[in-house]
Amino acid sequence: MIDTGHLDAAPDETKKDFDAALIRTHALTQATEALREAPVDLAHVDRITTIGRLTASIAPEVTQSVAAIVTNAQAARHFLNRRPPDLDEVRQALDCIVRDAYRASDVIYRIRGLLKEAAEEGARGD
Repeated sequence: MIDTGHLDAAPDETKKDFDAALIRTHALTQATEALREAPVDLAHVDRITTIGRLTASIAPEVTQSVAAIVTNAQAARHFLNRRPPDLDEVRQALDCIVRDAYRASDVIYRIRGLLKEAAEEGARGD
């Protein structure tokens, strides 16, 4: 049934009813848009949190590898300064440097892979 009650109302009352309905419609539209944006915002916060946790867990491993590289390089220099130089010790130190550099490189490679995967998932909306 069609509401014709407002036809008998004074013109000011009809305008007030219309304005109130317009305000409610606008508020509902804004609330609907906010609800649509909420999952996107939540996913973004989740990605940032995950990257922060990942960084915190991986940083010590990279730092340890770099510290080992520096320590072994200093040892190699020490062995070269001996008279006569201890070339076997230098070779072992250089082997350790290479091993630790590869370990650090592997960690960085895995981080890049995870970040690339996360970026692709974000782009797909997964």
